[in-house]
Amino acid sequence: MRLKALALAAVPAAFLGVMASAPSASAWSPGNCPVGSFCVWPEWWYGDTDITPSLATETEWTGSAPGNIFYNNTSHDVTMTYAVVQEDGQGPTHTGCVSSISGSYFTMPMNVTEVKWREDDGTPCY
Repeated sequence: MRLKALALAAVPAAFLGVMASAPSASAWSPGNCPVGSFCVWPEWWYGDTDITPSLATETEWTGSAPGNIFYNNTSHDVTMTYAVVQEDGQGPTHTGCVSSISGSYFTMPMNVTEVKWREDDGTPCY
């Protein structure tokens, strides 16, 4: 039983190791992400930027976009699926919720593979 509790405790820790917690929306800049879009950038930056996003979508999307930073500049919470970039290809896949008008960064390079409008199931979205 103790091992099961330890294993369950490791899941959130692993998630946090892959995706950093999002700063408050007022402290995080949407960069050049148009209002109404979900954006992903292939490079790290701070503040405003003229770096072209690898993804800027106003609709649900699937594909593969390299990402180090993301910003949800929409009025919807978004479920984002992403995979760790590894030397031999794509690594483990993860899913996270991104609140509207907020953004954050990955602690290692990722490929964002899907963006969907989140269906509210009562769980918090960070």
